[in-house]
Amino acid sequence: MFKYLAFGMQIHSGFEISGLYPSTSLESGNTVHVELGKVPESLINEVLEVKPFSTYNENEFIFNIPETAKYYITNGTKVVIEPLTDNFEEVLFYFYTGVLATVLFQKNILPLHVSGIKLKNNTVMLFAGHQRAGKSSTSIMLQNMGYLPFTDDTAVLDVENGICYAHASYPIIRAMEKTLERQQVYSEDKIKPVIGEGFKYGINFHEKFTEQKLPVSGIVFISEEGDEVTVSAMKAAEAIKLLKFNIYRKQWVSGMKKEMLQFKTISSIAQSQVHFFSAKRPWEADSFETFAQAIEEQIISQIGN
Repeated sequence: MFKYLAFGMQIHSGFEISGLYPSTSLESGNTVHVELGKVPESLINEVLEVKPFSTYNENEFIFNIPETAKYYITNGTKVVIEPLTDNFEEVLFYFYTGVLATVLFQKNILPLHVSGIKLKNNTVMLFAGHQRAGKSSTSIMLQNMGYLPFTDDTAVLDVENGICYAHASYPIIRAMEKTLERQQVYSEDKIKPVIGEGFKYGINFHEKFTEQKLPVSGIVFISEEGDEVTVSAMKAAEAIKLLKFNIYRKQWVSGMKKEMLQFKTISSIAQSQVHFFSAKRPWEADSFETFAQAIEEQIISQIGN
């Protein structure tokens, strides 16, 4: 039995999952069991949504990725994987990017589509934005400046006593080739092509991974606009719409009946002590160093350095 940690959840698997962080914790009620086996042809209970590659209801979900694998997720506690290819790294790619998010939804936890770094005061800064907005690239440029990685692509946020905390996903950063040409932190043996996203590469950072949840100092919403880098503070009321837009796999909210959960999740984050910012950069690849410097000077130096 292999034991791992992701999003603060314990994951017990009958096979090795190289992209997850190993765990020595004992089994708890939050444990997810993963096994290889035969995926059922249909859901046991009533189907609520049918999409091109998925069928689901509140507590069951079937993924069918042609020529790759089938996945059955139930009750947020069990995952069955039926590989359709010998390339197991490709099978695991969809496990990381889709299956784990499904488990969270079934556990009534909504992940956010964010990347993030750990600041020097042991808090976290997260970067949100649409796909290819530059979340991972911004994170890596800031790592060049001495900050540590926290998470890439997804995180789970919860609020306790007015303080927002984040749980990281798993120790893999996916980045564009142009970004990797500029990174100065990771050796070549930590970098490999990502099967399933041919235009990106994966960076393993297991030795730098933080398994504990950390307070969130700020959330920066990244966009491409204008011809210069601009950074400005954002009110919580303005951030609510963007938080909703950045729910990871937000298309599942309706089909899995998570509308009220979405409202509560976003409201609690917006009402917490988190600082919100808008950061805009020109749409050029060579703007990321300047962009990262502006974020450090105008945001991090004020709230988390």
